[in-house]
Amino acid sequence: MKISTKGEYGIRAMLYIGMHSEQGPVTSHEIAQHQGIPEPYLRQILALLSKDRLIQSNRGPQGGHVLGRPASKITLRDILVTLEGQTTGIDQILSLPCTIDVGTEFCAIREVFLAVKKEVERILSQMTLAELVNRQRDILTQRIQVPLDLPAPSLLPVIRG
Repeated sequence: MKISTKGEYGIRAMLYIGMHSEQGPVTSHEIAQHQGIPEPYLRQILALLSKDRLIQSNRGPQGGHVLGRPASKITLRDILVTLEGQTTGIDQILSLPCTIDVGTEFCAIREVFLAVKKEVERILSQMTLAELVNRQRDILTQRIQVPLDLPAPSLLPVIRG
């Protein structure tokens, strides 16, 4: 699964807005500064999120950005579809015809990619912004270290006969 910078920055911005929703609107400058996002690019992302009503944006001295609906009603899928137009790069693969001699409808590779897409969609559709906010708070308060990647699969010994 590949998420572009736009998708990642959008999730970061939504997480920040969600974490600060009780304090009122947050400015794009504040989000950019705390999330390490270039502010001009962030403004473009926030405009897309606002257009799809995931956030509300108000100008002026008391302005800023707030969630467009409760965090429990916003999924990661909502955010990614708004910003990316899709949730996985697998969609691009699935749209291609299968050129192996068995044909698309009998392709085991396609079956695997469909299973991956189904799981990604399930996870992103179930994970709400509220759950992400709560998990982030737990990680910070309990100082839980998140690994950089999955552990490498262990290598099985080669058995020679």
